[in-house]
Amino acid sequence: MNEAIDQLQQQITDVREQLAAIVQRGGRLRPGLDDVNEDLADAVKTLAQAHDAERRQLTSDQANALRKRIAEVQTQLAKPGSRRQGGDGYINLTPKQVQAKWATVEAAQRMIESDQQKLEEANLGGGPDKDQVAAAKARISVVARQRLNDALAANESLPMWLTSAVGSPPRPDPEPWLKAAHNVLVYRLEHGVSDPLLPLGGKPSGDDAYGSRRAGEWKKIAEELNKLHGLAGKSEYKL
Repeated sequence: MNEAIDQLQQQITDVREQLAAIVQRGGRLRPGLDDVNEDLADAVKTLAQAHDAERRQLTSDQANALRKRIAEVQTQLAKPGSRRQGGDGYINLTPKQVQAKWATVEAAQRMIESDQQKLEEANLGGGPDKDQVAAAKARISVVARQRLNDALAANESLPMWLTSAVGSPPRPDPEPWLKAAHNVLVYRLEHGVSDPLLPLGGKPSGDDAYGSRRAGEWKKIAEELNKLHGLAGKSEYKL
């Protein structure tokens, strides 16, 4: 019985605190810095669709590597059977081209078909157009900046993922801090990062066009954060 009363009292206390926060914020409950609410739902959805389309694409290096391999295998297939070590049914491929040193003609033909299909699928495109993506990015940037300004004006506690990245706003010039904090927040919103501790989430791979571009953004922000900490006389922060 006493336990139930204690729980009820705690719930009442929680509700009172929430109401007080709402009153303090002008009658509305402000979303968390990286919450995706109705202000951002459409923009975040647009970028997610763009990222899905980008994942089907290849980087220029990947596409060139596939074209080179296709040409090399086709050259081997064009050789007369008498010049193939192992007989008419086999062609000689280097270990870099296939796992085994020798490949049958059928295996080589399947390899070419698979590579050509990858190139064709990469060129299909799809997803939102450039103007839609640009508008979504602009919307996220504006909302992110407004949320940061509101949080600072209300003297609210910042989430751990942000303070671990940029620390506290410095004085007298907070501009570098604001720029870095804004970039971190935009990155989280654009890429759906929800890690409560890591500001940028895990380090992305460059396995496709999206991953390659995101890895570049990750590196740029990481360098900015390290510079920010260097300006504050610290060097311990490393992504």
